[in-house]
Amino acid sequence: MKRIIISFILITICYNGFGQGEVKTKIDWIPLNKAKQYAKKYNKQILVFFYKKNCEYCDKMKKETLNNIDIVNLVNNNFLPVKIDSRTKDTIIYNGIAYGNQQPASSGRYDWRHDFYFEVAKFSRNGKDNITTPTIVLFNSKFEKIKNLPGFQPKQQLIRNLNPYL
Repeated sequence: MKRIIISFILITICYNGFGQGEVKTKIDWIPLNKAKQYAKKYNKQILVFFYKKNCEYCDKMKKETLNNIDIVNLVNNNFLPVKIDSRTKDTIIYNGIAYGNQQPASSGRYDWRHDFYFEVAKFSRNGKDNITTPTIVLFNSKFEKIKNLPGFQPKQQLIRNLNPYL
């Protein structure tokens, strides 16, 4: 009986004591509205990952880069991570403007980009505005865009690109 009690105490101590420093294996994605609240409250930057369903490079980035333990820890410890479908039908408020998806809901199609995605993920190439998925956009604690990282980002490239914002 004494051995059972001691074992129970040791298991409880190990569980409570060592569980605090557990390593996360996935990014703790949160909704954009919560990220905006927490950014103000904790003066933290927001990392938004824009993706599209059935996008080969989005799936590759999710599988290879965003599931890498180093990236998971880097993102979870330094940013408020948000994942947004670039084709979402949700209304998103940015700089006092309501952005939506202009595709009629009755069309039933899934190929129309969201206006917020276009506004913050666009980049210039050869004098033209371009967008691509996947894209990561960084915002400061006031929800002002500070960096755009278009396209697939392998682990080392993403670490290099995020490093100045840590």
